Amino acid sequence: MADIKLTYFNAQGMAEISRLILACANQKFTDERMEREDWPAVKPTVPYGQIPILLYNGVVISQSITIARFLANEFGLAGKNNLEKAEADEIVDALMDIQNARYGVFFNKDPEQKDQLLEEFKVKANTILTHLESRLKSRGGQYFAGNQLTWADLQLFNILDALKVLIPAPVEDLPLLKDLEDRVADIPNVKKWIETRPKQQ
Repeated sequence: MADIKLTYFNAQGMAEISRLILACANQKFTDERMEREDWPAVKPTVPYGQIPILLYNGVVISQSITIARFLANEFGLAGKNNLEKAEADEIVDALMDIQNARYGVFFNKDPEQKDQLLEEFKVKANTILTHLESRLKSRGGQYFAGNQLTWADLQLFNILDALKVLIPAPVEDLPLLKDLEDRVADIPNVKKWIETRPKQQ
């Protein structure tokens, strides 16, 4: 069994997709959660001055999506061939457009600007999710790649979970995405992770 340590803050953020992959694959790992007051001292010591970082059998890997993609490949959640992997990667990239736009709203401190950004974000998120509904339908309606669970489906679940702080029911009118979200939530290892993961700050 691999020696795995994932380091991030006590938040879902950019590390949660990797945690979900590891949990879904039933892999033991050290879930190291750094206190934010400790970060300034650590920042100069890590690649690119960023976390998450993954320590995998003694090798440090940086960049959140690179980490998640590596873990998906390592544990059979990336797709069975290069074409399926590209289909999964496409969905993850589209979902990251939502995630990055969400951060722009979430961390904005100007109340007036934040309200405007939120309305713009809701339109953008709905547009992307509507495209994803169509992509899912075109691929059979069950999973995004290869008619089997991949990290793309886990990332949908992850991003929808994060979205609900700003948009309470983001896929209410998108039945295929809602069904996929519910099916991922019912995966025993995923359900166990959601129930037992640390409460974020």
